[in-house]
Amino acid sequence: MDVDNVQTVRDTLVNTLTKQLSEFDLLKSMYPSHGEIILSDCNVVEDIKSFVDNKSFSVPNHLDFVLNLNLDGLKLEVNVNLPSLYPDKQPDVYVRCNQLNRKQETCLNSDLSQYIKNVHQNEVCLYTVISWLQENFDSYKTKTEDGPQAQSTLEKQTEITFVRLWIFSHHIYNKYKREQIVKRSRDLKLTGFCLPGKPGIICIEGTNEDCLEWWKDIKTMNWKKISIRKMETLDINVRSKQQKFKDFQEISFNNSKSGLSSFIDEHNLSLEFSEFLGLKC
Repeated sequence: MDVDNVQTVRDTLVNTLTKQLSEFDLLKSMYPSHGEIILSDCNVVEDIKSFVDNKSFSVPNHLDFVLNLNLDGLKLEVNVNLPSLYPDKQPDVYVRCNQLNRKQETCLNSDLSQYIKNVHQNEVCLYTVISWLQENFDSYKTKTEDGPQAQSTLEKQTEITFVRLWIFSHHIYNKYKREQIVKRSRDLKLTGFCLPGKPGIICIEGTNEDCLEWWKDIKTMNWKKISIRKMETLDINVRSKQQKFKDFQEISFNNSKSGLSSFIDEHNLSLEFSEFLGLKC
């Protein structure tokens, strides 16, 4: 990349990050109490300021924070991750509320994601998103966990198989998403791994029913792009031989491709991984 292009990219980042800082300052003035806004990285705001003020040339980490809201006695954990190019790109927002059941929370986040897509016009929009939550949250408290009995019966009749899913995401950075990927996998006793970064890679194995339930939960989060690239259907009667992982874990290799390659080799999945990488977007 030549000097002019580097400067253009930097100018673009300075512009977007300046808008992020202004919006973040506004949110802090609206929610000034201790514990209302919690940064995932306590140094990130200063790092962004240093970059904007030309004191640093290293692109800072994403502005990633939790906004704790109290609505009618219910506590909402609004997880916000701002890409470096926000507001030119959409914000990543996900809500967690322990007082909602899983279906209520999933429905809320699905509608929130759609609302963000509709309202985002390359301008800061967090205040608008928060206002939408405040105005619409009540309607999700009444949604229940019940589902059609016919669908439940059909699912029970479906043959149970052992599957391995290979999942590609444009990126996986958000702390809350990473926690939920691991937590839901362990809740459902699924095995595999999650490799955060850009791109993000997830390999998950278990019964088709459990993997489907996990996938329904994870895909409703606000992703730029996430998809199942490869699915292996295996014989559940020889699961002990087919299963490659003992548990589910998040892995990291400090940007080392050889580390990932060795990890895949150790689990005898080199061929499957090559096929996964060879698929077109």
